[in-house]
Amino acid sequence: MHLNPVYPITVLILLVIIIISVVRIRHRVLAGRELLYLTGQDSFEYILIDVRRTRDYKKGHIPNALNVPFPGCMECLPTENMFEKIYIYGKSRHQARLVARKLGNTGYFNVSYFGAFRQWKGPEEEEEQ
Repeated sequence: MHLNPVYPITVLILLVIIIISVVRIRHRVLAGRELLYLTGQDSFEYILIDVRRTRDYKKGHIPNALNVPFPGCMECLPTENMFEKIYIYGKSRHQARLVARKLGNTGYFNVSYFGAFRQWKGPEEEEEQ
């Protein structure tokens, strides 16, 4: 019995597609102490995104967080490195999870979410109004 050489390649391609789909769907939940540790480092290799409204962000946010209000400004996210570590938090855990899922479906591979800003126990920054 002789196998068609196209068959193993087709199976391999299908397996890779399935694995990528499964990996992109799962988003890790970031514990508060883990995020507190990350934000306390002198150098960081991640993007921390606050998806709340701009006025809420200005009242107080986690240090070094970028404000990318959801759903209005998702196209503002960087696309040059889809493998960058991205951590999301928002007004609620549901909002953060929704944005993490949306980013994963868009092609970002390393997205985690913290949850609601009100759960944050670390230092805060304020923006001038």
